[in-house]
Amino acid sequence: MTALNGTPGVDRRHRPSDFYHETTNFQFVKHSRRYLIISLAVVFLSLGGLLVRGLNLGIDFKGGVSWEVRAKGTTPTIAGVRDALKSTGQSVAKVTILSPASGGKSIRVQAKLLKDPLTDTQNALASSTGIAPANVSVDVAGTQGTFSVSHVVHPDKAKVEAAIKGAGVTGTVAVSGSDVTLTVPKLPASPQDEITQALAKYAHATPADVTLNTVGPTWGSEVSHKALVALIVFFVVLALYLAIRFEAKMSAAAIIAVLHDIAFTVGVYALVGFPVTPATVTAFLTILGFSLYDTVVVFDKIRENSSSPVTMGRNTYGEMANRSLNQVLMRSLSTSLVALLPVVSLLVVGSFILGATTLEEFALALLAGLFIGTYSSIFVAAPLLIWAKEREPQYKAIKQRRARQDPNEVPVPRTLARVGAGAAQPAAGSPVAGDADADEPVVARDRGVAGPPAVPRTVIAPRPRQQRGRKRK
Repeated sequence: MTALNGTPGVDRRHRPSDFYHETTNFQFVKHSRRYLIISLAVVFLSLGGLLVRGLNLGIDFKGGVSWEVRAKGTTPTIAGVRDALKSTGQSVAKVTILSPASGGKSIRVQAKLLKDPLTDTQNALASSTGIAPANVSVDVAGTQGTFSVSHVVHPDKAKVEAAIKGAGVTGTVAVSGSDVTLTVPKLPASPQDEITQALAKYAHATPADVTLNTVGPTWGSEVSHKALVALIVFFVVLALYLAIRFEAKMSAAAIIAVLHDIAFTVGVYALVGFPVTPATVTAFLTILGFSLYDTVVVFDKIRENSSSPVTMGRNTYGEMANRSLNQVLMRSLSTSLVALLPVVSLLVVGSFILGATTLEEFALALLAGLFIGTYSSIFVAAPLLIWAKEREPQYKAIKQRRARQDPNEVPVPRTLARVGAGAAQPAAGSPVAGDADADEPVVARDRGVAGPPAVPRTVIAPRPRQQRGRKRK
């Protein structure tokens, strides 16, 4: 067998045609420990970044206020926006310069939830009268505000006055039956209004052009709780399905691979510093589904080959799994490449060229997840499954029997031995000549590819034909 037409990975290097025809012969199992060490290092690095830098949670999770305004007639800078906010005491707020697809520049400022005198007064009146804050009627005219509640059971004027004073508001409390009215002649200036006016002035816009979005900490914690519940339910349903569809060891290996993917993606977000938003959670669930799809494809091929009559009792589980990985390698690479192309377009074209920064949060999670999902299905899930299965008595005995064989006589599957147009053919009259079974082994010396042991066959010579004499008439 010449080096040109020999076995890929043994007599010659792999060629693109080997990927196309699914005849690759990479030794994934042989170097599985090395891959697991790399995976552990990546996980520890990701956890270290998470502990040191933490996640940049958006206001949807931790609560806060966001202002956004389009600049007119000026090119905004982060330093210029911070200087404009110095008078409001929010010079350390998070400032982002956006580049919308329609052109121009927009300013986005995010800060922690600020104390609003109007909201504080409303909450103080509600708590002192036992009424929900949503049932407090508010009427603001200029700097004067009137707050009123109805159907109060046993209203206490002194209690209401003490609550209002604690909120830092000066006003007059009037009680009429079950109705309580608070009149504030001059409301304190709202920090939110001050920031709105400062941004409008810097952007050469009006306060009405500034978009204000407020998210309370209660709503943010509710979003975080729902996201965590969704992730737990996802893992429970996944484990049950894989255990029923395949087996418990495959289910455990797939779960560990998915946790590996989550740790890597979270570490990327911690190191890069991109904000975590609800779109990020959506991307997380998407990449988990893709990672599982790739893992299920690999496990299905392994299960198919493990039940094949050709390999039962001849191959170790690692050899059979390695052949399965080579058989699905092209499919995994093609699926990942097709999925990565639109994601790269979102991240590069949408975010950096068109300026749609909202897509960064979604595309980065998808990009990291798709990459690590393809990696983990081959280099994490499969080695863990092999490690668990080769401790079963059936495969453990096969592995011990193979270890006692002559190390210079390692079987090579016939499918690999016939690769190339000029592959050597068995001699006529040999026990394996003319065999139609493509997976039947042939013995080769000094090969690096493991395969099933050769089975000797007894050649029975044909019985000589007897000649019959003609019957005389």
